[in-house]
Amino acid sequence: MKKRILIVGPNQKHNILIAEAIEHTNRPIRKVANISYTDETIIVPSAYLESPWMHKHIISLQQNASKVLFLVPIPSSKKTYPPNFAHVLRVPVIGVAIYETKENRIAQQQMAKKILEEIGCTTQQVFLDLDNEEIRVFAEKIR
Repeated sequence: MKKRILIVGPNQKHNILIAEAIEHTNRPIRKVANISYTDETIIVPSAYLESPWMHKHIISLQQNASKVLFLVPIPSSKKTYPPNFAHVLRVPVIGVAIYETKENRIAQQQMAKKILEEIGCTTQQVFLDLDNEEIRVFAEKIR
């Protein structure tokens, strides 16, 4: 079975945006309520992250994954990931903080770094703006 990049995040719009950049597709990926397998990615719905009973399904998806992206929208008002969730996975985990605004960048980076460390993403952390060019460069880098 082909290994894909597993994308997990509390905001489905961000998950699909990153997946589309990795896929190099002009067709938009549809938002669905279940796990989406595409050619290069596996997209986990945000509802799976919000429910503690669904975490085991996210963990089992690592069998089909070459790496995992944990997306964290900044500013984030609530904690959606359980503490040290990245330590449960055996594949490489990349913590990705996604900014929606360019204001207070330094304060946002410090907050994002703290959230990513609580999740367990201590070795690989990436800070992205919602600029399409920046996301495209990131997608090329992680392929």
